[in-house]
Amino acid sequence: MTNSNHTSRLPLIISISMCIGFGISFLLWNPFDFKSKSPELQKLEDVLTLLNEKYVDSVNTEKIFDETIVEMLHKLDPHSNYIPAEEMKALAESIDGNFGGVGIRFFKLRDTICVSDVIPGSPSENVGLRAGDQIVSIEKDNAAGVGITNAEIMKKLKGETGTYVNVTVNRYGKLLPFKIRRGTIPILSVVSAHMVNENIGYIKIDKFSVPTSREFKMAAISLRRKGMTKLILDLRYNGGGVLQGAVEIADEFLKEGLKIVSTEGENSPEQIFYSSSGGMLENTELAILINASSASASEIVAGAIQDNDRGRIFGRRSFGKGLVQEDQKLRDGSTVRITIARYYTPSGRCIQRPYSGDYDAYYEAINRTEEGVFEIDSTAFVDSLKFQTIGGRTVYGGGGISPDIFVPFDTAGSTYYANAIEWSGVFNQFVFDWAKNNRIFENPPWRSFDDFDSSFKQFDLAEKLKIYAETNFNISPMSEDEFNSSKPRIVRRLKSEIARQFWNEDGFYKIYNRDDKDVQSVIQGFE
Repeated sequence: MTNSNHTSRLPLIISISMCIGFGISFLLWNPFDFKSKSPELQKLEDVLTLLNEKYVDSVNTEKIFDETIVEMLHKLDPHSNYIPAEEMKALAESIDGNFGGVGIRFFKLRDTICVSDVIPGSPSENVGLRAGDQIVSIEKDNAAGVGITNAEIMKKLKGETGTYVNVTVNRYGKLLPFKIRRGTIPILSVVSAHMVNENIGYIKIDKFSVPTSREFKMAAISLRRKGMTKLILDLRYNGGGVLQGAVEIADEFLKEGLKIVSTEGENSPEQIFYSSSGGMLENTELAILINASSASASEIVAGAIQDNDRGRIFGRRSFGKGLVQEDQKLRDGSTVRITIARYYTPSGRCIQRPYSGDYDAYYEAINRTEEGVFEIDSTAFVDSLKFQTIGGRTVYGGGGISPDIFVPFDTAGSTYYANAIEWSGVFNQFVFDWAKNNRIFENPPWRSFDDFDSSFKQFDLAEKLKIYAETNFNISPMSEDEFNSSKPRIVRRLKSEIARQFWNEDGFYKIYNRDDKDVQSVIQGFE
């Protein structure tokens, strides 16, 4: 047989395999019992028998089936998906907002596991691990200089609550062994909550999980006690999550009886979510920040606030993910995530961006930075997609949420050099090394965040980072003018990252937001 014959048969073989994958997968998850086989299913079984008996090579049916299911579902819409069993555990942890582990944040530096933060009250803190420690072995297996991946690290450190894991750390040249009893570690979704000034509060939600609304309420209560009468709710880069969390947070701002969101599909009757009485932030002035990475649950909150004329939306047009998925577990533990309905804002807008059936083109178009980030995306304003808010203002459908106040993407200080050091990991490594050398636990370098904020020598450190980047990453500015142009941006990031090392995400955003164009636009809008 010639090579050309092999080539001519390849499309046929692939097509047959795809059909078989679809049919068998359908049988696996279909909740109904078939008393008799349909002609289509019988045909698939016949083809499978022929392949097993006649095909020239052995067929890896599991791999073919998995890839075929994914391709098939993406032809329907961009959010229906097939999730292998091993990936479902991580997704479940994200939804539930916790996992069994030791309670550290880490990253790899020079092929060594570096502890950047120890979660307060966690098992690691209880046994004495510290930020700056370097994990060199896990269960007596070498974990330094052996090319271990982040996934492998997580697999070794995670485990059932109550079980133990043994690690050895390098602390300033001294090897220290620790036996850590794993506990339930929260995955916080409210990553920052602080006062911007005497009456403006700031809350950033990273994602929507089961505990998100409770975290949000606790943060809001704390800020109200500090004098908050106005709130910046930051939903930028929040890709969504649990619908109920979004509904409960929107409910805190709305008076009783207002529509928050509705869902409806061909086989899913309309379901409408209304606000209840007693929202604790009904009288708090509100502004919400969104961008092109704000999706799903983030868009539900923004749409509910906008359509009910309850607050203003600042930033750039959101992602446009308005399809509701339902998970169907298969017998092997994997899951088919099927779109069953669409989200609609209170005014009737469908959040979902149009989809032509090309999965790659869909995400490529969304990720083009030149579309809708430097100027208002006029393609969103189509007469046939006009809707009215509860107060009579015109808003537009067509996918995503268009802000009330457009804020163009900030490129100040953006140079080839600045982008290179941001994307290469220079900041993470430089700041970790610097912080480790300046951590003196019995006598901290700063008494408080305010002390750090006022006394930090920032411009001297920018010069040191330039030398560090050139020495360790072979990255240097093309000219002194380029470096000076980027220096304010570099200084801002440096100080923010160091604040994160000592005061976690809240410390980072307290510094970073002072020069954040989006945040400053909201503050000016409150005045």
